[in-house]
Amino acid sequence: MGLEIQKKNNGALRSKWWYGRFAVNGKSSFVNLGIEIKGRVPKSLKRRGDDAFEHSRMKAHIKLEELLAESNSRKSAEHHLEKLYELKGGEHLTEVPVSEIGAQWLLIPTRRERTASWEKTQGSTLKAFSSYIQTNHSAAQYISQVTPQMARGWLHSLEVKRYAPATYNDKLHLLKGFFERIGHESGVVRNPFAGCQTKIKKTMHRQPFSQDELTAILKHCDAISRPLVLTAMCTAMRRGDCCKLKWESVDLQGGFISVKTSKTGEMAEIPLFPRLRDELEHLPRVSEYVFPEAEEMYRTNIHGLSWRFKQALKDAEIKDTVVDRKDSRRRANVKDFHSLRTTWITMALSAGVPMELVRRVTGHSTVDVVLKHYFRPGREAFRTALETAMPKMLTGGGQEEKKAPQDALLWLVEHKDELQKEEFVAKVAKIAEGMALRPCSGQAA
Repeated sequence: MGLEIQKKNNGALRSKWWYGRFAVNGKSSFVNLGIEIKGRVPKSLKRRGDDAFEHSRMKAHIKLEELLAESNSRKSAEHHLEKLYELKGGEHLTEVPVSEIGAQWLLIPTRRERTASWEKTQGSTLKAFSSYIQTNHSAAQYISQVTPQMARGWLHSLEVKRYAPATYNDKLHLLKGFFERIGHESGVVRNPFAGCQTKIKKTMHRQPFSQDELTAILKHCDAISRPLVLTAMCTAMRRGDCCKLKWESVDLQGGFISVKTSKTGEMAEIPLFPRLRDELEHLPRVSEYVFPEAEEMYRTNIHGLSWRFKQALKDAEIKDTVVDRKDSRRRANVKDFHSLRTTWITMALSAGVPMELVRRVTGHSTVDVVLKHYFRPGREAFRTALETAMPKMLTGGGQEEKKAPQDALLWLVEHKDELQKEEFVAKVAKIAEGMALRPCSGQAA
């Protein structure tokens, strides 16, 4: 055990840092102590330097003793853990190098299949954490040597870079989950991310498009994005689900799309509005996917899809698509592809479509999610919906009281004997036409 400094052949310092060399259970370690060399450096460490040099030497010596004590304590805990693991499972612990965190994460089984974009994003976070540990704590060669202090230091580096709370939390959950899943088999005595608090998120809700905006957007979409946008307009499906929509999920004759949502795994049943059905009927079936070009781009270049939609918004002169955030350096998108989903839900609920039917289309498991994140009516739409639904005595009675389609159908059934056959059929046809046009028709010309 001892302190060392690194010099060049001419005697000049190669590094300004003190280094320490020590051994634990026969394993030798040579580490940067993080203590800067100060003052006049003597020719040999056996000689005394000036006061500044000796002060830095003392700090380095104390740091080296702390590392040695910590290593001995951790080694003892690892030894006991390994013996316990062998007694219970009859297997040896497998040390996982910090440099192989990303590769080990890919071996962990998941409930859902990882997409290429997901692997790329998560892999980037794991690589960044691995690089941080190797750069700032080179003595920690294995994940069992990562301490809570190191974990907090990495999280602090995220704060310095001003990551948005949602991104910060995603990275924290990923690393915390990694150590939970693989830790016990790799000698981790304590999850270094245990106890680390998530950030409070300020949700920036997406805003719905108006009908005129939908018409303009569809008009300026290119050949790849146009059918996706129309599908999202008429079904409230997420972009990924639109891109990966298969012909086996489309029942043109029955007029329904039945698909399991990628995010929640819930089954969504979506009626095919006439305009979308006409669009799908004229598409060639050259693949198992309804939109093969979009599916390939979603897998290989998802940013290409984002760029195409942003370009359509720009060409359609859609305003206020992004807003500033106080808790992040990045601006927040409030009108993007996902806003098409918000638009559908807002229009449907404002038109009086029952919540259970909306959830059946969107695949949401709770009412709270729908109301909190997706129902965003503008003031005029909100006023119109309330005035239509509330009694005339409260709204002023200036307009004729309107019946919801369901109520109108029930009224017809009750009074069918009082109407001529032709009149009855005409009224049913009119109500059916109104129900078909309500959520989607008129959104795009």
